[in-house]
Amino acid sequence: MLPFARRLLLVPSVDDMSLIQLEQIEKSFGTQLLFLPSSTQVSRGDKIALIGDNGTGKSTLLEIIADIQQPTSGKVHRARSMRIGYLPQHARLRSSETLYESLQDAFSSLLGMQVKLRDMESQMADTSNAELLHSYDNLLHTFEQQGGYTVDARIKAALIGVGFTSESFSKPVDRLSGGEEARAALARVLVDPPDLLLLDEPTNHLDFLALDWLEETLIAFSGAIILVSHDRHLLDQVANRAWEIAFGELLFYRGGYTRSCVARKAKLAQQQQAYTEQQEYIKLQEDFIRRHHAGQKHRQAKDREKKLQRITKELIAQPRQSKHMSLTIPVEIPSGKRVLQTRDLQAGFTSALFGCPDFTLYRGERVAIIGPNGCGKTTLLETLAGNVPPFAGTVHMGHKVIPTSYNQQQEGLYKNETVLDTILAHSSLTIAQARGLLGRFLFSKDEVSKQMKALSGGERSRVALAILSLMKGNLLLLDEPTNHLDLASQEVLEAALLAYKGTILLVSHDRALLGAVATQVWEIQQGCLRVFSGGYDHYKEYIAAKATPSQSNQKKQTRESRNTRKDPKKTTHNKYHQQRLLQDIEQLEKEIERLEKELNRTERDLLVATNHADTTKVAELGSKYKALKERLDTCCADWEEALEKAKSL
Repeated sequence: MLPFARRLLLVPSVDDMSLIQLEQIEKSFGTQLLFLPSSTQVSRGDKIALIGDNGTGKSTLLEIIADIQQPTSGKVHRARSMRIGYLPQHARLRSSETLYESLQDAFSSLLGMQVKLRDMESQMADTSNAELLHSYDNLLHTFEQQGGYTVDARIKAALIGVGFTSESFSKPVDRLSGGEEARAALARVLVDPPDLLLLDEPTNHLDFLALDWLEETLIAFSGAIILVSHDRHLLDQVANRAWEIAFGELLFYRGGYTRSCVARKAKLAQQQQAYTEQQEYIKLQEDFIRRHHAGQKHRQAKDREKKLQRITKELIAQPRQSKHMSLTIPVEIPSGKRVLQTRDLQAGFTSALFGCPDFTLYRGERVAIIGPNGCGKTTLLETLAGNVPPFAGTVHMGHKVIPTSYNQQQEGLYKNETVLDTILAHSSLTIAQARGLLGRFLFSKDEVSKQMKALSGGERSRVALAILSLMKGNLLLLDEPTNHLDLASQEVLEAALLAYKGTILLVSHDRALLGAVATQVWEIQQGCLRVFSGGYDHYKEYIAAKATPSQSNQKKQTRESRNTRKDPKKTTHNKYHQQRLLQDIEQLEKEIERLEKELNRTERDLLVATNHADTTKVAELGSKYKALKERLDTCCADWEEALEKAKSL
């Protein structure tokens, strides 16, 4: 049995039971309904991946929880004295202070204590006062307890974590670029962790080191998180819950992004099967009634007609599924075996950004080009494509190599031309054929008449991919192809690249894409390009092994133990064991559902007792609630462990 999704109905309770409770909240803008009345709660330790197609209302839901927007109906209950840290999608600091000073503002209370402590020290130097000394000791204890002596270290760690150098700490905020200001805003939210973090696309503008730092920071965070991100790797590493907004419903899943996808597909498959079976049954009954309505079996036909009337009152709806783009990248002519060769290559413009070892790229390789922001990854792509001359050395293109580029800036796609005109200008398609192509990239009817300059980032990326599908080149040079794409479109692109018959050079910060696609890694670091054979995951293991050899040995032992479990000689035993595990999972799911219902009843009773100031009842129900919650947490942990074991067999 697979994980399942359920709508949770919870009512407000006392403040220490949860951080946030959503009670039948609904949101609409005029006639546009974002989501139907939904109820759930966020407890400390919940790390929630908020997923859904673009435009379904993820950012709006975050703003409702942050008290920036109000729901159309329903209530949001927040625990008393709870602090919320909110990072909007286009976060800005808007400050005239320096970068360092802007983060100091998060510690205004502690800095005020520090000033007061200095004043008291000056007073004590001039006079001996027992009361003053006592006040000083109390304030100093509070200052130490709240981390007053760690403020400077925390600010520097946050700024360096998101990618700033110590030289930039004194840079005025109003002189930062848009990307730098967004990173500074992320550091500002994380430097003094609140009880609940609401993060809307926090990975924008982060390089690999910053992404790793953010991931580790969020994993170690002890509060609650609701995270909107197009970074599938981050969602899988951080989240232990998932909320999905789909067709106006807010659905809840156990586990992170990948598990929620598995659960969603299983649920849709079950609904589709139930719908199909019911439709087939109805068709059979209608056929029997039609054939025997006036014959010898007319009584049976009459009985079946009555049953059919009851069934049609409770028809199973056909499950709805989001439309996803369809992408195939063809290769018209295969290239020769050697695709690229370099000799003494240096890439750059007025000066060399980095040097390259002499290398030969062979047909079918899929190369991930990685390195810090600004190191020259895009310059390398442009140099290899022949659009930028090498600063030094040579690039030799192999036999029958036809390069095709996807540029992250999507140059030429900001004009007054319509979407349809843009496709026609890049192809020899008829209008009907161009409309058909755009339909596969989710542009239908009047949408093909939109001007390119008016498109969103995601729409423009889909047009660029539609053009890419027409090129028929055998060497793809891709620069951040997943930028602005939603999670489903990223997976479609990933599948298309895996099916591609040519050679790929890929610049991307999408670690999930790199892990799935790359067969080779080129790392640009400190003015030099290094070539690593093997995929991105192999590269990460190599880097980790250099840093901490013992961790590498542990990973190796883990892989060996997994291989042992998958010994073919144990197939029969594994099959039997898996059946037992599936039975256990089913029982645990039933117990979890029972405990959640009992927990909800206890919360309602506790709320009534609290409102009536019945302290005895509150104490009794509080103990019951705690015991139920502990039992529920244990069952959930057992369920996840059993599911992992079942998947490994």
